[in-house]
Amino acid sequence: MSSTENSPIRIADVIDGHVHPALCRTEDGDLLAVYNIQGGGGKELLLCRSADGGRTWSTPAPISEITDDSIYPGSLTRLQDGRILLNWSCYYKSADDAWRVPSYSISADGGHSWSPQKSYPVTGRSNYTCMRHPVVELSAHEWVCPFYDRTVSYDAQADRFGTFGDGGNHGMVPIVRTNSGAFISGAPQSQAPVPVGVGGNMVRGLRSTDAGQTWDTLQAFGHFGVAGYDLTPLDNGWVVFTSIVYGVGVDGEFSYELILSRDDGRTWETGGAVEVYNPGRRIGGRGWPRTVQLDGDTLATLFYDLSPAQEQGPGLYLVRTSMKAFC
Repeated sequence: MSSTENSPIRIADVIDGHVHPALCRTEDGDLLAVYNIQGGGGKELLLCRSADGGRTWSTPAPISEITDDSIYPGSLTRLQDGRILLNWSCYYKSADDAWRVPSYSISADGGHSWSPQKSYPVTGRSNYTCMRHPVVELSAHEWVCPFYDRTVSYDAQADRFGTFGDGGNHGMVPIVRTNSGAFISGAPQSQAPVPVGVGGNMVRGLRSTDAGQTWDTLQAFGHFGVAGYDLTPLDNGWVVFTSIVYGVGVDGEFSYELILSRDDGRTWETGGAVEVYNPGRRIGGRGWPRTVQLDGDTLATLFYDLSPAQEQGPGLYLVRTSMKAFC
């Protein structure tokens, strides 16, 4: 196992709960990190910006265009035209029901300002209609949305959901499209139960070359715990899997590592995993590591750690990893 040479860069202080950060790189090269400082049901989403590849960061500031509270964080996606899509959901409840409403906002200026929030046209409301991974852009106005309780296409122009591929539910996992047009899904099971239940029909990842109509089983990805792993297509056609390493006989996350596929997601180099974070103890919280490509030479992985053992307390972090670590 190789290891990154760079130490974690502390971005911001956090408190506890569903910090669940999202990460993307803007068309101008800035990095955006969006997160909750505290929650189950945070009062606001905070945004930090880095103009130097994640080495230094702006002071966290709330995204003022979001008017709801009780926020469960979502994801960031840079669309093909350069706009940034921000997803999140909000908790609601009545005396006998609980549900989440997913919403989105779009920035046309690299995350400096955002459009008014818009809710997705959800029918059959559920407490599991939430999304923690970027969408896949099918066209200028159509996206694949991997919600926890449904995997659907969304036509933003018509404001309606459609069926993606074979109509199966992949769960709240990453789905990406490679440079060749293949789709890779992080689905741990062939049909994801909601909520996640006892393992059955384990596939440990799926790959499709016909737009999701049929899927090949990968049996490549590690254990899917309460927090999700990540998939990142690279400019050169490779794909990176951001893996969470769990304790053996001990509950919890203990390290994060990057695993490379050089053949369009068919096979994965688990023996050459690059470790990006291992504090030598259990990682506090559910770190939700997220990886983006900075340039041809460097990757960046964002996560949080709530352990009080840290000198500065719970924090949000980024690690830069050289592509040379995979050689």
